[in-house]
Amino acid sequence: MEGRKGSLIRSLRFKLCLFLCATGVIFTGVMCLRSYYSSLSAAGTYMDAELSQIASVIVDYRFLNPGRLQGQMRLGMPKHPSLMPRRGMRDSGSFGPVPSLADLFTRHQKIMIAPLLSGPDAQFFLPPDAEDGFYTLLIHDERVRAYVATARNGTRFVVARPVGLFEDMARRALVSEFLEFAFFILLFVPVAVFVSTLTFSGVRRLAKQIYSRRESDLSPLTGPVPSELDPLIGSLNRLFKRTFESIQNERRFIADAAHEMRTPLTALSLKAQNFDTRGLSESQSQKLEGLKTAIKKQQELTEGLLTLARSQSRAPEAPERVNVKELFVEIIESLGDLADAHDLDLGIEELEVEELSAPRQELKTVLMNLCANAVKYTPEGGQIDLISKRVPESVVLTVADTGPGIPEAELKKVFEPFYRVGGDTAKIQGTGLGLAIVRQCADNMGARVEFKNRKPHGLEASIILRG
Repeated sequence: MEGRKGSLIRSLRFKLCLFLCATGVIFTGVMCLRSYYSSLSAAGTYMDAELSQIASVIVDYRFLNPGRLQGQMRLGMPKHPSLMPRRGMRDSGSFGPVPSLADLFTRHQKIMIAPLLSGPDAQFFLPPDAEDGFYTLLIHDERVRAYVATARNGTRFVVARPVGLFEDMARRALVSEFLEFAFFILLFVPVAVFVSTLTFSGVRRLAKQIYSRRESDLSPLTGPVPSELDPLIGSLNRLFKRTFESIQNERRFIADAAHEMRTPLTALSLKAQNFDTRGLSESQSQKLEGLKTAIKKQQELTEGLLTLARSQSRAPEAPERVNVKELFVEIIESLGDLADAHDLDLGIEELEVEELSAPRQELKTVLMNLCANAVKYTPEGGQIDLISKRVPESVVLTVADTGPGIPEAELKKVFEPFYRVGGDTAKIQGTGLGLAIVRQCADNMGARVEFKNRKPHGLEASIILRG
């Protein structure tokens, strides 16, 4: 048998869910990455605008004039070349450190304004001939965005800030979007499964409709299903129609053949019964009896074929009120002589349901065949009980015997036409059509037939009707 994994792989619903989920994952992932790079681009644009605006408001940067600084250094001030006068101090001998781009990291500054040319011992400085504009620098293994500008007095300076701050913001935004994406997936997957399940609900209803049909029901399939299945439904309905017509032709042929055989068999039977046995030897008499037995068996087969063909071809009878006790009594009277001949106790054991609604003739045919089988297979001195019980929503009529029962492996096969337990080696003679007739009549009534072996031996044959 195909495993669960193989069935899942072939499932259209699984493929649809997988496609929807994969599409959602890819689309959302692409949008997250697009948003991340868009954020980086917007951050870069914002950073450049910020740096250029800061540079534009600086109109006087004389205290960073490289020439002034070099002049002071030539005069011996300051003693440390990396120091320069502090602006606004009365004592011109007071010096402070010259700003440098490296201060962005050594002093953890977010924005740095520094002269284009720092002192000779500065860790990092731009060449004095650098053109005004934007630059991306690498300082202490960190990316820095710098803007070189020239003040009105000709002083050149640079405004810079680390790029990592904006990259961190973009990464945090990306993490936030991925968390939203994960929440979206957790929400999207159940929705995709629900939508696909709802889409294929019509297919499941159709499958249940087919599964619940009787074997003989070949009527067209109906019901709301996706339009993509219309060609399949149409093909199945055409197949059902052709199969039904073929079966009907076979049934008509069997019925016609059985009917045509009925007349000559009746004539043969009459001639065999009226044959003058005077003067026949014992051997000839035995042959005549064998001929009578063969003719009788052929007549039973013909009658069985006719009965089965009629039950298969006629429309279901209308239900009527049936007195269960009267029906049981009729069956007992019909089979009483045969039961007495086999010393069998045939009677009513339990009568919980005294009246029900069902096609009377078909119900009688079913019970008559079940009782005839019980009489045929129950050994002498045995017992056959007729029982009527009520179970939830159903009425059960049972024929229980003390015979040998039926092997469990053959309980479902016995309803096939011409099937007999034991086959040709069976000791009990029969046509193999009785239970096929029972099954067909039960289907016509909308009932079902069940067999169950009894312990230590025996069989319960039940017909279950809607109550």
